[in-house]
Amino acid sequence: MNSTLQNRLIQCISSCLRPLVRIMLRSGIGYRQFAELAKLAFVQEASGEKGSRGRQTNLSRVAIRTGISRKEVARLQSQIEGRSDASSTARGVDFHSVHAARVLQLWHSDPRFIDSDGSPKKLPFADDGIDFSSIVKAAGGDVPPGAVRAEMLSANAVVEFDDGTLKPTKRYFVPADVGEELLVGFTHMVIPVLEGLARNTDYRCTDPFIQRLVYSDRLAPRVVPLFRKQARERVSDFVQSVDDWLSSNEIPDSQVHSPCRYGVGVFYYEGLPSVPEDMSVTAAPEEST
Repeated sequence: MNSTLQNRLIQCISSCLRPLVRIMLRSGIGYRQFAELAKLAFVQEASGEKGSRGRQTNLSRVAIRTGISRKEVARLQSQIEGRSDASSTARGVDFHSVHAARVLQLWHSDPRFIDSDGSPKKLPFADDGIDFSSIVKAAGGDVPPGAVRAEMLSANAVVEFDDGTLKPTKRYFVPADVGEELLVGFTHMVIPVLEGLARNTDYRCTDPFIQRLVYSDRLAPRVVPLFRKQARERVSDFVQSVDDWLSSNEIPDSQVHSPCRYGVGVFYYEGLPSVPEDMSVTAAPEEST
């Protein structure tokens, strides 16, 4: 891949990450968790590929291809092999790595911060003793207690009383309500689109999946509401017709020996026409292999 094309691809990936990060931040997922998931994905994909002689890619090759150290690759491969699938591997990521999440964990489990009945104590912000600031200090890191309090108040994870004392209202730090709709969207739209794109752009693919898009950069503003309405109605009719066809060709569960999902997805989009051309990306130094 030439450097120009590679840089444009990096820009596109960066643009894809923005809404993904937006969702993660709303859901209480921080960079450390994402970085671990990213490393796991790199190692899983590089380990799963076979070399020119059809042999499984060894540890050194995985390290070279991913830029991750051999020691770290070995650790991640061990973690992957100890779990049955990618989803369970992802569940193994430490979900207490977000600072506010760690504070809540300590507040509900550390004997210093819980009452005799096991419930979290109502604590002053700072009192030269057992207080909110001491939990933040115990959680580690270099984030000031005031910033942690502001973030937790914004997420409705704690309540602040008139006397300035604080008490948690949640056991886990989730800044926004993560509804089932978000999970359904990832499962049935985002993942299939990316899997199809990865398949279709693989030079070894001889039977690409259909992926079509229609758009306009010059649509008159006055007809945008009409386009939204037209798109909703026509897509609904199309999806219903496909659903009817699928239903009429399904077989009983007892006859399904190797489950595989088949489908067609359609989505509506409004936004920037393209990735900014002047966006520059500098890669961080790779880890030693």
